[in-house]
This record gives sequence, structure tokens and C-alpha cells, in this order.
Amino acid sequence: MFKQPLSILSAILSVGLLVGCASSPPYAPAPFQAIAIDATAYAPKVDSFVVILDVSSSMMDASQGSTKFHVAKDLVANLNQTIPPLNYKAGLVTFGISSGNNFGDGTADVVHGLAPYQGADFATGLNSLQHAGGTTPMDKGINATNETLSAESGAVAVILVSDFWQINTRSVMDAVNNLQAQHGDNLCLYPVKVGDYTTADSVIADMAGIGGCGKSLNAADLASPSAMADYVTEVLLKPVPQEKPVQYEKISLSATTLFDFDKAVLKEQGKVELHKLDEHIKSKGIKVVDINVIGHTDSTGSAEYNQGLSERRAMAVKEYMVSEGINAGIIDASGEGESNPVADNNTSEGQALNRRVDVHVGATQQLK
Repeated sequence: MFKQPLSILSAILSVGLLVGCASSPPYAPAPFQAIAIDATAYAPKVDSFVVILDVSSSMMDASQGSTKFHVAKDLVANLNQTIPPLNYKAGLVTFGISSGNNFGDGTADVVHGLAPYQGADFATGLNSLQHAGGTTPMDKGINATNETLSAESGAVAVILVSDFWQINTRSVMDAVNNLQAQHGDNLCLYPVKVGDYTTADSVIADMAGIGGCGKSLNAADLASPSAMADYVTEVLLKPVPQEKPVQYEKISLSATTLFDFDKAVLKEQGKVELHKLDEHIKSKGIKVVDINVIGHTDSTGSAEYNQGLSERRAMAVKEYMVSEGINAGIIDASGEGESNPVADNNTSEGQALNRRVDVHVGATQQLK
């Protein structure tokens, strides 16, 4: 006697499911063009990072024209596309039920890692998540993360993506405190809220405050490629010190002014000229990182004698500069004898120009 009503109900449910499937287009990730971060300009700030993703039933609620689950999944995919391939370990942990069952007690699963970071491997783990359901055992997800990181002693970043709906506040903070107890100041926690539930905002703030280095955001804050690049840089990276370019200023001093003929002892007039140069160098401060003092002669006399004379004169200039407080460690003194003339040695005027000491002062320039 009940067969006919049951058959009618079954038919109605079947039609409803077909209509629902027909009216809901298949999910497609939102377009995202990741900004490439120059890996040569950064080093990892952390040794390991773990993304904890909420896959509980409330994540199937509507948000931003999609579901919170797909918004969260897109966010993690965009994060993965933006992270530069550097030497850190990565993991992906979920809590809820990702099998498609909307009901039941949620569990925590380690979907990926902890393993050396490879974007393609991380994406494979993320793409295996097709549905959300079940209760919201966030504490289990944090505890699973703690176990995953149990062997890690370096800096750790944990990114928690959830709508924070109906979480057990006490159990969650107990799990967070256990995580901090294991890693201390090495832990930074970054909660990311999907949707607009406000019931757990105080807990989110407490999470971000762990270690004094975390930060809480809404998923909408990370929607643009530039915002995501800034986030990745802040959470995972530190700048590599860049060598500043050195620009040289060349000062030529007449050997006639500095020395008597065929001598390598500074005259009083020479000391006056060098004092002016030393004051000029000191005015540049710590930017001066290299000074080359190079002696030169004309072609009178043998090449061997001129080489020695040029070296002695360069050394005399260096010693005077040091006596006036210039750092000896950045001064290199050498001679080139008659080998590098700047004028014609066949004239007295040219010879006078060739008898000189060149001082090249190298100072760092501001990086643009």
C-alpha cells in the first residue's frame, strides 16, 4: 500500500537532483594571473609552512558568487601559484569531511607533506579536495598540523583558512597553545577568514597574536595578484642583502706638487694637497669602500727604475692618508711606472703630466 507514494517521492527526488545538476554549472577556478616574485632577491623567512583548510559543511554556503569552499580553495591555489620555488617544506591539512558527505563528525587529514616545497605536488593535493561537509573540528586540524611539524625546529608559518563558524573556542585555543608550546617564538600564525561571520573574531585576533608575528585577514583582502604577492613576501620571505654598486671618482695629483724630483718623500706642499683630498674622502663617510692609489712616471730613466719610483710614491701617499685617519684596509697602493702615459713623453709638458699619482675613490651608490 506504500509502494506508490514511495515511488512518487523517489521520482520527485530524482527530478530535483537532475534539475539541480542542470542548473548548477561545474565549478571553475576564478581567473588569476600570479605576479612572479624574483626568487634571487629573497630567501625563505621560514623553514616550513602549513596551510590548514576548512572543509566542513558551512564552507558550502554561498559567498562572493560561489561557495566559501571554492573561494578558500581558489585562495590557496593562488597562494601556491605565487610562492617562489625556494628551500622550504610545505604541508596541507584539512578539517571536516572532504569526501562529499555533508553530515557526520569531521576529521583532520594531512593531504600533502610535510615535504620539500614543489608547487605542482602541492597543487595535486589541493585539487584532490572536491567537496566540503561534516562538523568543524578545527582543533583536530591544528593538532594534526602540530604532529606534522613535530620534527621541525626552525621557523614555521601556519596559514589557517576557514569561515570560523561554530568552532569550539576552548578546544581550538588549547590546540593553538600546544602548537606554540612546541615551536615557541619560531611560530607565526596567519588566520584568513572566508565570509562575514563575526562570532569568532576575538579568537582570530588571539591566533594572530601568537608569537607577536602573525596577521589576520579576510579572503577578500587577498583577491588581487598584487595583494597575494605582498602577502607571500610578508609571510614566507626575507630580502637577500644586495651589493650596492660602487662608483669611482678619479683624482689626479701632480707628482711635481707632491714630491721633489726623483724623490718619494712628500713635500709640505704635497701634504697640504693630500690633506684637502683626505677631508674630501672623509666627507663621504662610510660610503667609501675602496681607494686605489696608483703612481706614474714619465719615460726618463729605465723602465725598471721608474716602476720602483712609482710604487714608492704611491706608498708614501697611502701612508699619509692613513696618518690622517683614512682606513688602511680599503687603500691599495701600486705603481705603473711609465707604462700608462696620458701625454706625449717627447715634450717637457707631456712629461710633467705623466708624472702623477692617481687616486681612485670608490663609494657605494644608493640602489634604485
